[in-house]
Amino acid sequence: MRSKVNILGSYWTLAAGTAPLGLEVCAHDIGERVECAARAGYAGMGFWHADLAHLKETIGFGELNAILQANGIVDIEVEWLNGWYGAGEVRAASDRTRALLLEAAEAIGARHIKVSDLANVDVPLERMIEEFAVLCAQAADRGTNVLFEMLPADFSSLPSLDLVLALTRGAGAANGGIMLDNLHILRTATPFSDIVAKLTPTDLIGVEINDGVLARPVDFMDSVVNRRLLPGDGEFDIAGFMRAVWDAGYDGPVGVEVMNEYCRHWDIRTMAEVSFSKTNAVLEAARTPLA
Repeated sequence: MRSKVNILGSYWTLAAGTAPLGLEVCAHDIGERVECAARAGYAGMGFWHADLAHLKETIGFGELNAILQANGIVDIEVEWLNGWYGAGEVRAASDRTRALLLEAAEAIGARHIKVSDLANVDVPLERMIEEFAVLCAQAADRGTNVLFEMLPADFSSLPSLDLVLALTRGAGAANGGIMLDNLHILRTATPFSDIVAKLTPTDLIGVEINDGVLARPVDFMDSVVNRRLLPGDGEFDIAGFMRAVWDAGYDGPVGVEVMNEYCRHWDIRTMAEVSFSKTNAVLEAARTPLA
């Protein structure tokens, strides 16, 4: 069944067996992956750059696009670009990934490319704004958007709505915006009221959800890449988060991004069905008017 809200299964959610900083290319057949997602109810899917490189080499983006279209997958995310603001070898490696993501986004009709500034500690905001504008212009030529994912200060130099909006609005690109992950909203101590107060319908945004514990984990990195929970299985106020982004004017797809060391051992059909069912239930509850 389809959800009333289009749900996008992120790469790490649906590419069973994969993990950031580990096995990044999914071993399962792409046709089976897409069919499982569509049968579960997903209207969107995400693709990681390493997997896209593998798919380009093995079946080509044209065939990938045909598989996605045949299964009704309409909301597509490609990720992750880091170092787009840098120099030297870091920038050279980033530019190779940029070229791949731009090519893939155009070929498979991606809604957006997800980017951030992981481990950036020394690039001035003014330089980032200039580089973000260039990246957005390149993406516009390919018919796609660029969403900067707001991360906590542990990972990013722009750990607040004000700083990210200074970047996205400063670039002046209609196809440049912000990705809001409820986990990162929590870890940056961003009140939901700020989402409503500071974002407007003219701000291009994306949304993704997951669940977890409210207390800050001792091993923060491990909690992010190994211990996220499926929506509804933890303590996060997902309904409050979703009501805030909807009140801010957002009406696009909702991604579910779960990186969990145990779920990685599930088969792709089970992961697709369970993740969709739980996400859909949480979103339906969020859509229910408050008494």
